Amino acid sequence: MKILTIHLYLIFWLILAQRFTLETIILGYVISYCVFKFNEEMLCININFKKCKYILIYCFCLVKEVFKANFHVAKIILSPKMNISPRVVSFETKIKSNFLRTVLANSITLTPGTLTVNVQDNIFTVHCLEESNIEDLEDSNFEKILLKFEESKDDESES
Repeated sequence: MKILTIHLYLIFWLILAQRFTLETIILGYVISYCVFKFNEEMLCININFKKCKYILIYCFCLVKEVFKANFHVAKIILSPKMNISPRVVSFETKIKSNFLRTVLANSITLTPGTLTVNVQDNIFTVHCLEESNIEDLEDSNFEKILLKFEESKDDESES
């Protein structure tokens, strides 16, 4: 898994560098190894192929939700009446991992129309631009995918 993770970091590095010279690849390996070593102790998450699947699904879901919310908020802003009903709501998540709760909180904040105000244990306090955002929070695709990711983590530790 160590080699796979380092190679994923290297691919990310090469995409950012936009150059495929020998120097760039060698520097990429060095940086990828350093990033891996730094994150290995902090995250304590072993990546397997099942988890990679959920990470990709989560990324696609996040991009889709951000685009949908962007158009929805733009529609609200450009309408002459600006029908908004801001609310601050709290909800409880079933996610146990602090890291995954942080991912969820940041994803909520990244999505236009919602802002994570506070996270206390498994209680999230979120500011929503409209009441429809509240319904989306209660039946969140983000949380469902992160729960599956967390379950795959638990399944791995049991075997």
